[in-house]
Amino acid sequence: MRHEISWKRLDVTGHDRCTLVSESGGYRIAGEARWEEGGETFTSTYEVWCASDWATRSARVEGSFGARPLSFSLERVSGKGWYLDGARIDFADDLLDVDLGFTPATNTNAIRRLDLALGERRETTALWFDTEDRSFKRLMQVYERIGDNVYHYASPQHGYEAELGVSDTGLVLDYPDLWTALDEQVPLKPQNT
Repeated sequence: MRHEISWKRLDVTGHDRCTLVSESGGYRIAGEARWEEGGETFTSTYEVWCASDWATRSARVEGSFGARPLSFSLERVSGKGWYLDGARIDFADDLLDVDLGFTPATNTNAIRRLDLALGERRETTALWFDTEDRSFKRLMQVYERIGDNVYHYASPQHGYEAELGVSDTGLVLDYPDLWTALDEQVPLKPQNT
């Protein structure tokens, strides 16, 4: 499986290009985001590795927030919790998803891991990178599958609710007021000969 997608940012000038691939024992979400905000340019390359059940195993980000460099590595160690650049995060032991706050790509891992039936609603909490203060926090999220490819999403602590349109692969196509997909490329299915 290999899927590519590009997004345009709607609240500021920016874009993101992401690739989702299946790898031995799991999945890799990798991309590059760039946006302008407050007179500064922000750039990042990111990689998120997920297990076969879509629980996040690790993530790595490199880039800059304006003139400030941005670089971190996350790893979830079985039975020991999350580590940020080798230091244990003491509030995240029970979390299974990473949400990088600057890309819609990391809604995919939660959507796929939850694997909701039509009409099903679940609360989950992600290890969230807050771009405003460049720190990790717990972020409660609510997903409800209201259509084959539509999820009602809520982030209660931000007062944000929206209907997310997603592709068959779980990549967000429409993230109201924040992102819209420019294209999605999926591999062709082999034809019978």
